[in-house]
Amino acid sequence: MKNNNSNTKLILLHPYIQKQGTSSRLWLLVVVSFFTIAFLVTLIYTRDSLPIKTTSAAAAAAVTGSTVQSSSTLPTTVINTLLHYASKSNDSYHMTHAELKRISDVLRKCSSPCNFLVFGITQETLLWKSLNHNGRTVFIEENRYYAAYYEELHPEIDVFDVQYTTKTSETEELVAAVKEQIGNECRPVQNLLFSECKLGINDLPNHVYEVDWDLILIDGPRGDGPDGPGRMSPIFTAGVLARSKKGGNPKTHVFVHDYYRHVERLCGDEFLCRENLVESYDMLAHFVVEKMDENSFEFCRSKNTTSSKPSSSQ
Repeated sequence: MKNNNSNTKLILLHPYIQKQGTSSRLWLLVVVSFFTIAFLVTLIYTRDSLPIKTTSAAAAAAVTGSTVQSSSTLPTTVINTLLHYASKSNDSYHMTHAELKRISDVLRKCSSPCNFLVFGITQETLLWKSLNHNGRTVFIEENRYYAAYYEELHPEIDVFDVQYTTKTSETEELVAAVKEQIGNECRPVQNLLFSECKLGINDLPNHVYEVDWDLILIDGPRGDGPDGPGRMSPIFTAGVLARSKKGGNPKTHVFVHDYYRHVERLCGDEFLCRENLVESYDMLAHFVVEKMDENSFEFCRSKNTTSSKPSSSQ
């Protein structure tokens, strides 16, 4: 018995020890709770404070954005600088300052966004893109390889190529064919995408025919020599696009460069009409063509009186 009793051990826990362990846990809980509450308060305060800065930044960005968007045209000094250096180009085929300024003045007055269609890639291509700030500018080029090269060189430029089947030596014959079909395929008001008129350009992307163009410049394709494609098709196409507008400004400004040449003057008088000629200066003619009723079958209201030399205004 003695041996058994001596091997038996009895462990007693004093109530103080149990109380101390419980107290430690309580203190730990209090500390953790304190830091948790402090973290939540800090988080809530931070979230309440952030919107003030964010709202201010957003408001500033909104004001800046609205300011940028409201300024649809370039500053006058920038425009004048661009015109100056473009007219001083060493290339012998560039437009004069007076010609550039007349087109620029129309672009500046055009409602934003302005739709500008240009036939021909020239020395002024980048200038037209820049002057039509915040607008849509599309170029039509006869040489598909040069069009692809230019678009690769300047990705911001929209260029489409078109294959002309006309020759300047056939001008009178083609104009006569249009007159014969003026009540059918060569109507002044139509969707050229579905036209078989010999002078109508019908192989451009669909959306080109859906745009209400405010300004059209004809400075291409080549018009020199009897085998050159000439500008009969662009002039005819511009006349139809201007008269077939569905919305926007009912008037379209059409500029024809090299108007002193026989083809440009003849087709300009036939399809843009002398009655719509606002001004001719140097080698540039400015027409303003209004949209017409879809049942119209005459390009001009009055009979053309083509003179050997266009009038010039200073």
